[in-house]
Amino acid sequence: MEARNITFNLPADLIRQAKVYAAQHDTTVNALVRELLREKLNADRRARAAAKRLLELAQSGTLQSTVDPGSIRREELYERR
Repeated sequence: MEARNITFNLPADLIRQAKVYAAQHDTTVNALVRELLREKLNADRRARAAAKRLLELAQSGTLQSTVDPGSIRREELYERR
């Protein structure tokens, strides 16, 4: 994987806090930013995939039910598993 340098314009106080946090956790600000970006991008990807799957289920009718939820007995719910 090719690494590239980029420049951020961040408030001085935020940079100071990030440096302190990084030092306390034996890492670097660069590693923190990389990790946070990966986490954010992965979370967004998972959310889009879940939304897509939910729409597919809704369109296929899998989520549709003509049963009144109040008429289902607790025992039936456990039997369905």
